[in-house]
Amino acid sequence: MNAEVTKRRVIAIAGATGFVGSRLARVLGASSHVIGLSRSSSKKPRDGVAEWRGCDLFSLRDAELALEGVDIAYYLVHSMMPSAHLTQGTFQNLDLIAADNFARAAKKCGVQQIIYLGGLIPTGEGELSEHLKSRLEVQETLGAYGTPLTSLRAGLVLGPEGSSFQILFRLVKRLPAMLCPAWTNTMTQPIYVDDAVALLVYCALREGTFGQSYDIGGPDVLTYRDMIAKLSDVMGLHPRLVFVPFVSPSLSRLWVTMVTGAPKALVAPLVQSLLHPMVAHDRRLQDEAGVPGVPFDEAAKRILGQAGQNAVPLAFRGGSRESSEPEVRSVQRLHLPRGRNAKWVGEEYLRWLPHRFFPFRVEVAGDRAT
Repeated sequence: MNAEVTKRRVIAIAGATGFVGSRLARVLGASSHVIGLSRSSSKKPRDGVAEWRGCDLFSLRDAELALEGVDIAYYLVHSMMPSAHLTQGTFQNLDLIAADNFARAAKKCGVQQIIYLGGLIPTGEGELSEHLKSRLEVQETLGAYGTPLTSLRAGLVLGPEGSSFQILFRLVKRLPAMLCPAWTNTMTQPIYVDDAVALLVYCALREGTFGQSYDIGGPDVLTYRDMIAKLSDVMGLHPRLVFVPFVSPSLSRLWVTMVTGAPKALVAPLVQSLLHPMVAHDRRLQDEAGVPGVPFDEAAKRILGQAGQNAVPLAFRGGSRESSEPEVRSVQRLHLPRGRNAKWVGEEYLRWLPHRFFPFRVEVAGDRAT
């Protein structure tokens, strides 16, 4: 048989340890050589991942080495939690750097397609939350260097280890009565994780999806109050829901963090995004792939039957710092004056630094300051 026919596709997954990425690896591993990208390369092959490559996406060189020989690269990374022992910088800036390095590396390594799972972008008036603006910026960055990009945009992805489901589950389980601020009337269209994975697999090297963005979601369009009520029925609990129109997003962040145990760094941007309707307006990919999605009630039953009651999302544990070595990361975004570049920034910094710590003495020698 022709060797080209039998050659297995080489697929890299950035975010292979996440709850979507790990399921995607299991499915793809049956027919492809799956490379999991991780901060550590010492992991053993498992759950569909044939090979682990150490990759810090904040290093362009790491990204280039990680994508060597890869046909398809999945990007399932979001930097909403600190990525180092001391992180200085917003998640938007961290996400931008990682996506830019990934896209540059994909271009250099001849990757045939990048597939990105991002967030639904609401239509209508009002400024997007920082979380949603970042998702859109990442999408634009991944497609900026010429590698064909396929973007799937989802709202809540429901799964046992998913942060969104665990927040809902813990609210229902732990509160006999629940305040429902105005944002709980916001419409959303959640999708079950297995349906999202099926669509990610469907897009692999399917040329009709190159350069396309698709909204994906389950068959149910619900408010957050609806989801809380439906999940309560599935769990056999009946907390009293009290509508409180005056509770602010800041108070909501506080009580969601206190009740669920989710880190503030995770809850803050999520609650801000809840002010926007997150409905899939273009589900043509699901029609084409024959994946309409399972209803919310059925998804909740499946999740609770998969140890969803005991799952602890990785984000709830404070991220995946796989190295015990002290690490500091600082990422800042500069808006340079017209005609200025990075060299100008460096020169200005060295002129500014000696005066910054007056009356202490700072000497600048060459490209170093002491």
